[in-house]
Amino acid sequence: MQLIPQTETKLKTRLAPTPSGYLHLGNVLSFAITWALVRKRQGILALRIDDLDNVRFRPEYLQDIFDTLDFMGIDYDEGPRNAKDFEQHYSQHLRLPAYRALLDKLVQQNMVYACPCSRSQIAAASPQSLYPFTCREKQLALHTAGAAWRARVPFNTSVTLKDSILGNCTIKLDQVMPDFIVRRKDGILAYQIASLSDDISMGINLIVRGQDLLQSTAAQLFLATQTGAASFAKTQFVHHPVLCTTSGSKLSKSDDALSVSEMRKAGLTQEALWIKLARILGWKDAGITTAQEFLDRFTLQDLPLQLPPAIKRDNVYPHPVHP
Repeated sequence: MQLIPQTETKLKTRLAPTPSGYLHLGNVLSFAITWALVRKRQGILALRIDDLDNVRFRPEYLQDIFDTLDFMGIDYDEGPRNAKDFEQHYSQHLRLPAYRALLDKLVQQNMVYACPCSRSQIAAASPQSLYPFTCREKQLALHTAGAAWRARVPFNTSVTLKDSILGNCTIKLDQVMPDFIVRRKDGILAYQIASLSDDISMGINLIVRGQDLLQSTAAQLFLATQTGAASFAKTQFVHHPVLCTTSGSKLSKSDDALSVSEMRKAGLTQEALWIKLARILGWKDAGITTAQEFLDRFTLQDLPLQLPPAIKRDNVYPHPVHP
C-alpha cells in the first residue's frame, strides 16, 4: 500500500453523493473513510452533491444526505448546510456553463461525435454491452435528434495512475470504456464531464472513491489530458474497497439496497452504526462506537483490499440495534 505523500499544499477532498435514492451502508462507509482520511491529515473536506441526474432526483433523497451525515456525527468544511442552501447556491445546475465550456474544448478538437444508438442496440451488437463503435465514422451532425455525444477514445489508449491503496494501475480505456458518453440524449452533461469540471474548479487534490469507479477515474484523466487540465493529473487518488452483496455486485440504490434511513427506523443507533462499520473493515475488537473513535483508529494501511460480502437483503439487518 502506498502512503499519501506529504505536500506543502493542503489536502482537499470531497464527499460527492447523488440524491437519486436513499443512502445505504456502502455510501456511509465511503463517507467514513473519506472523512477520517482527510481529518487525519488536517485537510479540507467539502460536501458536493451531484444532482445533474434530475430524472431520479427527489427532495426526500436530498434531505436524506444531510440527515445521514448528521446521524453519523461527521463534519465538513465547505458546502451546503441544508437542502435550501444547496438548491440556492450549490446545485450542479448552477454550474452548467462551466460544464459546457469543458465539453466545447472536446468539440473543437473533433473529439466528440453523435450517436443515437439505444442500450438494447448496443447490447445486441456487443455481448458485454461495450460500445461497438457503430457511429464513430458516420459523421452525424451533433444536433442530430435523439443522439448522445461520445468521446473518441483512440485505440490502444491506456491510462496509468498511482493509487494509495492499489498502487500503480494501468487501465486500457479503449477496452473497458470505449468511446464513452459525455452528453446524454436528453442534453444533460455526463458524470465524467461534470465531476472533472467540479474537481478542477473546487481545487480538489485528493479524490477518495470506491474501486468500482476506477474506470471513471481513467476516463476523467483522459479528458483532462485532452482539455489541458494539467492540475487534475497531479491529483492523489484513493480507491477504497466497496461493500457488495453475496452475489458479488456492489450495494446499489437502483437495486433497492437497504437504506440507512430504514435501518434507523428499525432501531439502528449511531453507536451501532460505527460498530458495524468497524466490523466491516475487520476491526472487530477495536471498541469503536463513535466517529471520533473511528478517526483515532483509522489508518490507510489498515483498509483491506476487499470487503466481505454483505448478507442477503432479507436477512441482512433483521436486528440493526445489535450489529
